[in-house]
Amino acid sequence: MNKILIGVTSSISTKLLRGQLEYFSKRGYDMHLIYSPDGNIDFVPSSNIKVHKVRMKREIAPFSDLLSLFQIIWVYLKVRPDITNVSTPKASLLCMIAAYLTRTPMRIYSIIGLRFETCTGKKRKLLLTIEKLICKWSTACIAVSPSLKEVLIQEGLAPKEKIKVLGSGSYNGLDLSEFELDKPEVARLRKQYLGESDNQVIGYVGRLTKDKGTDDLVEAFTELAREKSNLTLLLVGDFEDGDAVTTITKKRILEGQNIVKTGFVPKTASYYRLMDVFILPTYREGFGNVLLEAAAADIPVVTTNVTGAKDAIIPNETGLLIEAGNITEMKDAIKTLLENKEEAARLSEKGQERVRREFQSEVIWRNLDIVYNRTEAVEQNVYEIEK
Repeated sequence: MNKILIGVTSSISTKLLRGQLEYFSKRGYDMHLIYSPDGNIDFVPSSNIKVHKVRMKREIAPFSDLLSLFQIIWVYLKVRPDITNVSTPKASLLCMIAAYLTRTPMRIYSIIGLRFETCTGKKRKLLLTIEKLICKWSTACIAVSPSLKEVLIQEGLAPKEKIKVLGSGSYNGLDLSEFELDKPEVARLRKQYLGESDNQVIGYVGRLTKDKGTDDLVEAFTELAREKSNLTLLLVGDFEDGDAVTTITKKRILEGQNIVKTGFVPKTASYYRLMDVFILPTYREGFGNVLLEAAAADIPVVTTNVTGAKDAIIPNETGLLIEAGNITEMKDAIKTLLENKEEAARLSEKGQERVRREFQSEVIWRNLDIVYNRTEAVEQNVYEIEK
């Protein structure tokens, strides 16, 4: 039985793995997970998944990171995995170092985004160097979207033959059963957040940060609200200090009459049903998974022409594509979907069909299983190369 050790930074990140560990356990793998617990959500695995908790800070913290690294190395020495698959920035770095030092045969780096894309100066150079090292220490890379693979090649992070994309992209796909209409739950959420309002709802799910385009979205909504009084902006997520929005954006969110912020939500499926339009105005993504979720809930979507996000839709077929930071384009796209019900219905229908066809979880997992089987086949060659 082959041992697989999965590494992610936080318990929130375990949402990205929903169902995957159990799937591979049933396939005969001995599954282990390493993550850092936090206060928002705790991961409760099935009994046959072995969990190793190691505290990791998301931002750079040299002393704390060193302590975490020693603990992670101990986990690798204790487990002795045949394959490790790591993702999310901090866990990728620390777990890959540990895997390399302990000579884990197959070291897979699942790349779900590149933070350096929206950074400049010394910070960009540092983040780019870290990515190059993780890619170098890995034996295979999985990019979660075709456009992310292109960036990896262009930046010289890894050769083309070392990078794989699972199917059409995505990290874990979707369990469509989670997005079936739950009328009582939707009614409860509508009453809680929207009350008796019959406003049209523009929705967003995710972190409220600069990189996610929150400043742009709030500005676009503010301008639209001056033109149309029957609009509500529903923000399903919370602020972050590491990539904070501007002061005026935060003030508008907290004090705006028709802006609703829910805070962190562990299960977001029913929230999409409150929306008339979903928008992801991001400046960078690994893959726009929330766009698939909105499509699965039969909601028309708008996103930006940036790495990762653009792979989650087919422009003018399953959603509308705009340029990042272009407030005018954003307003026009939102108005199109709010005012043209037939077009909105066409896009949402096509989007839902594509999700069912290409992005169900088991489609992604079967492709990942192929990667694991191939890595097992070349295990001896890896040892010879490293010697």
